[in-house]
Amino acid sequence: MIIPVLTSLNTREQWMAFCRRETAYCFIESPECLLDFQSTFLKITLLPKDTIVQDSIKYSLGSRSSMEPVWRLIKACNWDLQAIIAGIEKMDFSSNVRDNSLLKVHTDLSARKFFSRERCVVAPQSIGLLEPLSALPEIWDRHTLNRMISHGQYTSLQNEMKALPGSKRAGGIPAPGQDEICMILLDPIEQCIGQMHKGRLHVFRGKQPFISLIPDIQWPKPRLKK
Repeated sequence: MIIPVLTSLNTREQWMAFCRRETAYCFIESPECLLDFQSTFLKITLLPKDTIVQDSIKYSLGSRSSMEPVWRLIKACNWDLQAIIAGIEKMDFSSNVRDNSLLKVHTDLSARKFFSRERCVVAPQSIGLLEPLSALPEIWDRHTLNRMISHGQYTSLQNEMKALPGSKRAGGIPAPGQDEICMILLDPIEQCIGQMHKGRLHVFRGKQPFISLIPDIQWPKPRLKK
């Protein structure tokens, strides 16, 4: 699924444009979060930094009966998503959330806080436009690996995972596709790192070999727009 990324959401015009989308579901760059407003509830997922392995905090604001309560909240916060999040983070969810001042804009508005198990969700800065490599890096972390892979700056890609004993694929497992590799590299849980050995770059997922390739650091040709 391709999730759009919006720079910000802090004016009435931006909110109206967001809700007119075919699917009101997108990343926000500032503040970094994932926003879902496809029902009577506004769901805000605060994204962890890409270097930290942890669950995301998710808030759900709204009413079962209509969208009006959450719209009144947005308007009361001057259409500023940052102000909404700042207010939510000050709330005491150990008591009746309706007693919090942020929610007094409408008595039908309720709020929930929980931890998201969607571990594949990462911040927009980790999935945005990645610059190609201009030289071989000193350290092959998952960010430099993703820059190289996403721009096709490599040759001789091979799968280094071993087939299971007795498998009919004992002759070797086909190398994964470029998109699959990039998604694996984006996930901090995978702990991917690369090591050069005899002219080949070996990429590990944790302590297990994943793929190997030969870096070909040439500036990619511009892609034609459709």
